[in-house]
Amino acid sequence: MDRIKTSNIITMIAGVIFIGLGINNILQSSQWWRYVTFIIGIIIFTMGAYGYKTGKRF
Repeated sequence: MDRIKTSNIITMIAGVIFIGLGINNILQSSQWWRYVTFIIGIIIFTMGAYGYKTGKRF
């Protein structure tokens, strides 16, 4: 496994963590800024998945 794939897997894991934190925050209360963590998580995960699929760093 090369370094680019490994870094993209780490990026996807970080995205999943952010999504999890976002969902947890949204369940706690529904202020608008709680959704920001969730959206950032989706963006991070998507960048990691795209990089993994194309073999490039975003």
